[in-house]
Amino acid sequence: MMAAIVRAMALTLLRDRGALLMTFVLPPVLFVLFAAVFAGTGGEASSIKVAAARTTDAPSARMLLDALARAPEIHLAASTPEEVAQRVADGRADVGLIVRGDVAAATDKPPLVVISDAGRNVAAALLAARIQRLFTDDLPGLAMRRVAAQIEVLTGPFSAAQRARLDDAVSRAPELVAQGGADLMERQPLASRRAEPGVSYYAGAIAMLFLLFAAVQGAASLVDERRSGVFDRIVMSRGGVVALVGGKLFFLILQGLALAAVLLAVAQIVYGVHVVQHLGTVTLVATAASAAAAGIALPLAALARTRHQAQTLSTFAVLLLSAVGGSMVPHFLMPDWLQKLGVVTPTAWGIEAFQGALWRGDGLGELALSLAILLGYGAVGTALTLWLIRRQVRLA
Repeated sequence: MMAAIVRAMALTLLRDRGALLMTFVLPPVLFVLFAAVFAGTGGEASSIKVAAARTTDAPSARMLLDALARAPEIHLAASTPEEVAQRVADGRADVGLIVRGDVAAATDKPPLVVISDAGRNVAAALLAARIQRLFTDDLPGLAMRRVAAQIEVLTGPFSAAQRARLDDAVSRAPELVAQGGADLMERQPLASRRAEPGVSYYAGAIAMLFLLFAAVQGAASLVDERRSGVFDRIVMSRGGVVALVGGKLFFLILQGLALAAVLLAVAQIVYGVHVVQHLGTVTLVATAASAAAAGIALPLAALARTRHQAQTLSTFAVLLLSAVGGSMVPHFLMPDWLQKLGVVTPTAWGIEAFQGALWRGDGLGELALSLAILLGYGAVGTALTLWLIRRQVRLA
């Protein structure tokens, strides 16, 4: 009897494509994604965008920036000193770097200024670590010259013989004096915006995750209506398929707005996230994000034959979109290839829009691209749902 039960359950699993996907495909896919993220945060795969400028003509400054530009995990964007902080503030760069002095000479203040946003402190730490490695592995001579210059300030000028020995040592230097670059950098965080940036980020990330889950649950009613016969009566009534899909889209947007209102109210009351202060833009973002979630959920429900199948396919899609799009791990911590892949997900654009409205206080001009892409997902998903349902009606 036990063998028969095992055989029956095995056959049931093999016949259920959704269950096979959830059991044998989704776990390894998520493992590969998270392994890439967490392996990348500590190694060469991490990719950060750095806005860099220099205010000195010292050769060492040019050498340092050239070495940084060659680093595979650094995307260096040349900027003016005035633009660096603005690029970090508006999210075009993860961190900023200004070389304001000769890194090979004794200076009265750190020659490197690292400009960081509280929402991306990890990026500043990664840049600082990379600069330390540059002085250890690629530019040991600069560090030795800096240490020698500091000693010279304390003890007086070197003799000609001492300077010749220093030049010879620099030319053969295999490694940096231990911790010699520790005083090279000064951190300058951007002005605080009251709420913790991590809270603002995850307000948007969790909103996108559960907007998708709520949408797929609501869209699954399409399967129930098809099985109960309500679907046929609606299709044959005035408005037909357009009224059916339009009504569901409108409900899912309203449901999403209600969900976002509850979540963001908690964020405002408990953590001081600026929701009411930017209520107009936040409402627009929540509406567009809800439309995008509906644009994902409705076609999946139209394709499914049973509620179980709809929920399985939808769960697969939601978890995959959330992992790639940044709901589970901040996007800028991902390796470069995964960041590029995330751009095709509505989750990434929704998080960026919520982050812009809640943390940076962006207006409609800055949010226009994100809003357009989110609404585009909603429009394309709705059109695809209409086509699928009309095709099913013709085939019936």
